[in-house]
Amino acid sequence: MLSRLKPAVTDFLQPITVRIAELGIRPNHLTVLALISGMMSAYFILQGSILEGVVFLLVSSAFDALDGALARNENLKSEFGGFLDSVMDRYVDAAIIISIGIHSNQILLAAIAVIGALMVSYTRARAEQIVERCDVGIAERGERTLILIAGLVAGMEYHALIAVAVLSHITAVHRMYHTYIQSR
Repeated sequence: MLSRLKPAVTDFLQPITVRIAELGIRPNHLTVLALISGMMSAYFILQGSILEGVVFLLVSSAFDALDGALARNENLKSEFGGFLDSVMDRYVDAAIIISIGIHSNQILLAAIAVIGALMVSYTRARAEQIVERCDVGIAERGERTLILIAGLVAGMEYHALIAVAVLSHITAVHRMYHTYIQSR
């Protein structure tokens, strides 16, 4: 759902991406910074420093938005860059969800949520080998991240994990159904 805002976000970030490109920074640099700040977020969440964890998660999300915008705006897109971004995003997703699960003593729930989050990505990747686009569903990465941030800020980590687990699996099933219908 939030992915539909990507063109508007890319346009909004255009002046920033011009400056970043002038500094010699490339999309893959930002992807690595997103990974590092995401891992810092997971570390702080594990330590019980929720505010710091949320701040680093927001920083990670900002770098993640900037890497794609920089690639699109400055014509720096590459197949490897897209692949690297996707893989690093999965590492951050898993680290954040697992750290919340450990912090809230909800390991099994976190495992179910991680599987759901990974399946959202996997179903899209596999589906797009069969159909042109498969970005349907109610819990893409942006939505899941917002749910986790809200849960952390509100002290409702358990509820955030439930929401991510349920909505991720619904999204994966929706993508399977969409692919089935589109491939007929």
